[in-house]
Amino acid sequence: MKIGNHYLAKILKTKITIPILVAASIFAITMISVSPIDVSAEYGQFQIPEISGTIAITEQTDDYSDKEPIALSVAMAVAENSVENGNAMWGKLDVVQGFLVYKIGVLGSDDVFHKSVIDAGNGAPLYISDGVSKENWKQYSKHSDSESNKKWKDHYADLTPEEREIKKQQWSEVKDAFFALSLDERAKMIMHFMSMKVQMESLSDEEKDAKKLEMKSMMEELLPLSVEEKTQKLREYVNSL
Repeated sequence: MKIGNHYLAKILKTKITIPILVAASIFAITMISVSPIDVSAEYGQFQIPEISGTIAITEQTDDYSDKEPIALSVAMAVAENSVENGNAMWGKLDVVQGFLVYKIGVLGSDDVFHKSVIDAGNGAPLYISDGVSKENWKQYSKHSDSESNKKWKDHYADLTPEEREIKKQQWSEVKDAFFALSLDERAKMIMHFMSMKVQMESLSDEEKDAKKLEMKSMMEELLPLSVEEKTQKLREYVNSL
């Protein structure tokens, strides 16, 4: 299954449906919970050396389908194979130093985080960052530990500390369930999440609040499930898109 930029252009025009909201919500919340860096953030402190890609871009646009980039799932596979025990968390098509590439975030052994740049033409790994351990994530994050902890506590303000720990464990299991999906399934969910970000911007505040309530209810139903059950639910959501 080829999941390229032409697919993104198509789903950006798709009507928002509950399954898309569910998949986007699961991916967004989970990745924010387990990633040291915002999924949409630029590479910041990761200094990319000079690269040379196969698809030169002279003018940036919102649609590179005419350049026939490889599928996102292929780029994710390359990134995973470039990191020991790597699992691709997110990815996006972008232009770096005048070349069309995929930026892929990968979580390796012991929650060591890597950012990668993959050639969108031939799939060659152009850059793999050094690993950032979980203890050092805060150096690369836009949010401090205290800010993250406050947001977490505010979100579950009505729970006891013990109950909040249970929630953290449940969210960690959502991460495991996400990684249990195939690369094609993860790539499809990522593409829908990216489109959802754009579509949500066009909604009124009231519509956004209503959708958030729907998402929250669905997430609460998902969290208590086992990892295997979570994986099956995620797969059902992806297949319904």
